[in-house]
Amino acid sequence: MNYNKISMKNLPESERPYERLLKYGASSLSDAELIAILLKTGTKDENVVDIAKRLLLSITGNYSGLGNLMYMDYPDYIKIKGIGRVKAITLLAAVELGRRIALDKKESYVNFYKPSSVAEYFMDEMAPYEVEYFYMLLLDASNSLIAKIKISKGTVSETIASPRECMKEALRYGAVNIILMHNHPSGNPTPSRADILMTEKISKACALMDINLLDHIIIGSRCYVSMKEEGIID
Repeated sequence: MNYNKISMKNLPESERPYERLLKYGASSLSDAELIAILLKTGTKDENVVDIAKRLLLSITGNYSGLGNLMYMDYPDYIKIKGIGRVKAITLLAAVELGRRIALDKKESYVNFYKPSSVAEYFMDEMAPYEVEYFYMLLLDASNSLIAKIKISKGTVSETIASPRECMKEALRYGAVNIILMHNHPSGNPTPSRADILMTEKISKACALMDINLLDHIIIGSRCYVSMKEEGIID
């Protein structure tokens, strides 16, 4: 069936995503049809499946199709004709739920005392980023993950993390231990002088708040550097 210029209400029931999901299950739907269910409505000129297909065709990056949705932000969505504020928020929430489900399955296998285990846990997510993202892993007294917080998003070569913002989040979640983590889009995880200075500032702030800074891990292209292993962090 050609969806072009056809209103969803005029489609046969067997071709409507809602009805197809109920009858055949979610796995029977195409990527565009699943996205169409999230978007709910089209425009006067284009039905919702067409908008979903155009969304999939418009995204580019290191992964094809759905894989790149994980790296899209609110401004990226609303640039697409037919996707406004509510639709963009719905897509962001759905992608984040999918990401959390995937991470939750892996979390029980992560040893947060071991840098290689932590790096492997987040490498698939962070390695493809085209700009620097700075995250903080918040851990309880037994080193179980409480939350992963995005502190900042930078440029292709730099991200800025405020010690004040890091401490605010750590205290808000009641973290006892924290691990800092960011990526280098260049693929080379060697810490820069700025990375080391920033880590030293956050380490001093942690000491004042009686919070343990366990490590600062930098993710590169299928590789990582642990400042703990390198002796930069005691």
